[in-house]
Amino acid sequence: MISPSERAVISLLCLIAAVRVFIFSAAFPFFSNIDEDLHFDLITQYSHGQFPRTLEPLKDETLAWIVPYASPEFLFRPEQFPGGKIPEPLWKQIGPEVGEEIAVTRAGWSSEINIESSQPPLYYIVASSWWWVGKHIGLVGVRALYWIRFLNVLLVAIMVWLGYLIARTIAPDRADLRIGVPLLLAFIPQNVFYAMNNDVLSPVCCGALFLCVLQWLRTDAPSWALGALTGLAIAAAYLTKLSNLPIIIIALLVIIGRYFWTIPRKSRAGFLPVATLIFFAAIPIGSWMVWLKFQFGDFTGSTAKIALLDWTRKPFAAWWQHPIFTPRGLWILWSDLIASFWRGEVSWHGHALKWGLCDGFFAVSSLILLASGIVGLSRRAGLSTFQQHAISIAILIFLAGIAFLGLLSIQFDFGSCINPSQAHPYFTSGRLLSGALIPFALLYVYGIAFLFRRINAALPLVVLGVIVVFVTGSEIAINRVVFSSEHNWFHL
Repeated sequence: MISPSERAVISLLCLIAAVRVFIFSAAFPFFSNIDEDLHFDLITQYSHGQFPRTLEPLKDETLAWIVPYASPEFLFRPEQFPGGKIPEPLWKQIGPEVGEEIAVTRAGWSSEINIESSQPPLYYIVASSWWWVGKHIGLVGVRALYWIRFLNVLLVAIMVWLGYLIARTIAPDRADLRIGVPLLLAFIPQNVFYAMNNDVLSPVCCGALFLCVLQWLRTDAPSWALGALTGLAIAAAYLTKLSNLPIIIIALLVIIGRYFWTIPRKSRAGFLPVATLIFFAAIPIGSWMVWLKFQFGDFTGSTAKIALLDWTRKPFAAWWQHPIFTPRGLWILWSDLIASFWRGEVSWHGHALKWGLCDGFFAVSSLILLASGIVGLSRRAGLSTFQQHAISIAILIFLAGIAFLGLLSIQFDFGSCINPSQAHPYFTSGRLLSGALIPFALLYVYGIAFLFRRINAALPLVVLGVIVVFVTGSEIAINRVVFSSEHNWFHL
């Protein structure tokens, strides 16, 4: 039973996370450099019930939104424009010269190919439905665009609440984990939540899947309802982002191992729970894969995208020549990926919004606390068997996601692609690990608890509070420049 005071604390954390995402989402103009225009193009297509069938240029309807509302501030500096100043937004300009500028801008955007067209559909279905609601409550123009972004306000609040439910399921008697996990999630400065993109749905879907896995660990008599919910969670995770595949594999291995090797035979109630799981996962996933095979030529829809990006698959023997197999290369992958995982990849005036000191802290602290958590598990450190298994799964999920990106890094020659590139042949887009945010928060907070709990039971939360203040202050300092943009919500 949740005490009223604890419920109030968690509700406050959900509210703080929602307000933080709202403020920063409103501060950033459109369309950010993390392919926000491409994701919006898919939202417009799904809003008409149209599933993309090939990699095509941006649709005319999409251009009608992008041209007047897109800001050049993400990629260009003021001094690159006449008078050393970012031009006034087109939607604020009047006069005969505006038409010519609109035509030039439209021509520039019209050649862009939507390489995200084969992405799984769940986020776009949800976002287009959300957009429909916004239109029917009277939102038009740039306000309607921001309404789509503000879906992330709801999603981040759900993520924080899921983080609490997971931590309470694992350690109902430990306030450091019950409060610490949602506290970290509420303040993690990941700017992927400030834009339209399908990564923002991954923490919710994968968090729900993690919660289902915990229920399989807790029971000796899984029900068909648990199997159905788990199957739906697997389908949702896959149909949100293919990069969630490592999490799905870990979940399936744990469930199968638990069901067939540790649950007593007399308690299994037949094969029904697992069969139900397979049914509810396989039907939607299989249907989507068949669609991709017929429309894009393969079961993942990646072949056409890989060709367009100028990637080529390397011979197996050439994989092992990758710099990732050197200490320096491995550190580059870890440090760049973890920094991006914490703070995101949005650029401003052509430079990533980051601070070297923070990036170093993210990489080093995550490594130390991951090691701390592993040591704590090896010593059992007052944990029950269920808690050991749950935290071990969280660690496996996070490491499997990193290993998956490392595997992708060594498979390809990246040709003329900018990111990844031949000079920097690493997948270090932290948003691809968004599905592991809740497991990461759990292992990070547990690592702090293992290091400091023996000194004082309240010290882990104090240390975590100091970290939260540091990362929040740095996020405000780093992102303050965007609030002055004439293209954002605050200058409507």
